[in-house]
Amino acid sequence: MKRSSILIAVAAALAVSYPTAAWITGKRLETKLSKLDGQDLLFSNFKVVKQHYTRGIFTSTQESTIELNTMGMAAKSALPTDGTMPGSAKPLQVQIINHIQHGPVPGIFGIGAGKIDTEIVLDAASLAELKKVFGDKKFLEIRTVLNYTGGGSFRISSPAVKTTVGPTQDKLDWKGLRFDIGFDASYKNLSFDFTSPGVEIITANGSTTLKMGEIKLQGKAERAYPDGFIYLGESKASINAISFVNTQAGNKGMQLKDVVIESSTHADHDLINSELKFGINSITMNDNPVGSVHYDYSLRNLHGPSTNQLFLELSRTDLAKEDAVQLEEIQKKWKQYAIEILKHDPQIALDRLSLTGKNGEFKVTAKLGFVGVQAEDFDNPTQLLTKIESTGQVSLSDGLVDDFIDASQSDPEARNMMRSMFYSQIETWETQGFLQREGKSYQSQLSWKNGQFLVNGKAFPAKPTGDATTSVPPPATMPTK
Repeated sequence: MKRSSILIAVAAALAVSYPTAAWITGKRLETKLSKLDGQDLLFSNFKVVKQHYTRGIFTSTQESTIELNTMGMAAKSALPTDGTMPGSAKPLQVQIINHIQHGPVPGIFGIGAGKIDTEIVLDAASLAELKKVFGDKKFLEIRTVLNYTGGGSFRISSPAVKTTVGPTQDKLDWKGLRFDIGFDASYKNLSFDFTSPGVEIITANGSTTLKMGEIKLQGKAERAYPDGFIYLGESKASINAISFVNTQAGNKGMQLKDVVIESSTHADHDLINSELKFGINSITMNDNPVGSVHYDYSLRNLHGPSTNQLFLELSRTDLAKEDAVQLEEIQKKWKQYAIEILKHDPQIALDRLSLTGKNGEFKVTAKLGFVGVQAEDFDNPTQLLTKIESTGQVSLSDGLVDDFIDASQSDPEARNMMRSMFYSQIETWETQGFLQREGKSYQSQLSWKNGQFLVNGKAFPAKPTGDATTSVPPPATMPTK
């Protein structure tokens, strides 16, 4: 057979088979997209109240009205004792249209089961307001690409615009954004990548400027339990610079550089440990460098299976409605899971809260947790409170206080007033024994035990003159697993 004949035969076969493949793919997509409601706990607060699906050979259209249960998204901290449920807010409804292109090659976009461009239906007034900012540009683009394996990727993007906004026509330079989310068929593994070059706003008279530099967020997460909400993984968010300047004010403004938030959550057998670290590498006020800030805390020894089941029961409380018997059963389960969680001595730690300047540092560390909880403690709330223990330490240097006052106050009289007020209070606490001076810094040991807050072994706040003041040695350490 001649080469040209072979090519014609292949082309003919593709011409016949591709529509069939697209039709089959379209049917699979219709089945998948029409049954997303309630398929996964991640979407348990979303309900499709109306849907119309128009399927063609190569393209389809899905029009939906989705109801968002805003009350269901908030965790219920407690139920009324009379067994009734509190009133709920009216659910929010959103209309969307999905424009779907079927695979195997959706819209010449690569190989995949389909490509979906999502349109959010807005009222005329909202569209008019958006048009003032974005003009003829599409203010938001939402695209989903679905793989044959069941997973896919989701992208939200917004275009860059330079315009004027507000009644005074302030200048806006919005540099756009892109947010990508990857997912597998069961939503067990997620990845996310957000980036935006930033934004700048300048008032019409040019006196005030707010700038935010590049914004980033990257991370990966893996669901800890197939039927739950808890995810393990790591993420990092950052803003390279933030500044605010008002030339008409006495103070010249503030600048922040390298704002970073990092989180990490991992499991050690059934116990989950989570850490979050927040930092600002450089703070400048009134053109004077103040220093850096760090805020790090962690959650330790959280019993994962019990916490997961507790979350699941919280998510199902709406199903009980006003069924008092069912609500009582739910409350019993909450108690059961709470007992198991506290048996493992969970602990919250403030690993570091600090402000570091060129001439000193303010720093706080602390740990708080339940210790030695038994099931019978839940029958006596007062007894349960006695199982809370905490220790901590605070330190502060004179040099940092002076740096902060000088940086934040440009008026000499205001500086003197702040110094007088601060050192007057410091002197009072030092006299009472709540602060101990070590060179040019102050130290305090903090503790909470048996329902009493102690500072350097003394009950805080101080009792009135004439009352006996209890003084006990602070505990040296916090028990850990």
